[in-house]
Amino acid sequence: MSLIMFMNDVGEPLEQGDVVIIGQNRTLRYYGADNGIPVPEVDLTETACDTRVLGIVSSVFTELRQEETEGPEPQAKSKSGKSQSKKSAMPRQAYTPEEMQQLDHATVGQDQIGWLATQGLFPVCKVDADIAPISVGDLLTTSPTRGHAQKVIDPAKAVGAILGKALGSLKKGKGKIPVILLLH
Repeated sequence: MSLIMFMNDVGEPLEQGDVVIIGQNRTLRYYGADNGIPVPEVDLTETACDTRVLGIVSSVFTELRQEETEGPEPQAKSKSGKSQSKKSAMPRQAYTPEEMQQLDHATVGQDQIGWLATQGLFPVCKVDADIAPISVGDLLTTSPTRGHAQKVIDPAKAVGAILGKALGSLKKGKGKIPVILLLH
């Protein structure tokens, strides 16, 4: 399974199994050597066949500092050669082992960094089978049901918005099924 870090700036806790998309109009944060690796902010899906699909919420990682470092912001060059500001927020000091045991790892709170599953097998994906029953092997995409996936009904409309394939089935209602993530 492939995991990436993400920032929860949705305004509410995110749960394991939530389907998320790349957030719009957000300030990117960075980590790593020279703050070169982006930490995308996410939104819950609310649109069918959204090409911004990013993955499924896995677990909590840590919180970001609330204060920005003092001094000028690091500058990055765009493809056009113009300088652009890069916001960076470093993770807070790592949780102690005792604090890690106390965390609800299946919920990523506001301003927390979480892990997002983007490829491979994942045990929990929220789905809405009221849109269309889901069978094993069905392609899945984003749904108008907040934070849920749905069966791909029209493959032509789902180009670029495929989340993965269902490894479980659900005849009706909302529920959770295992999936294989194959973003494309």
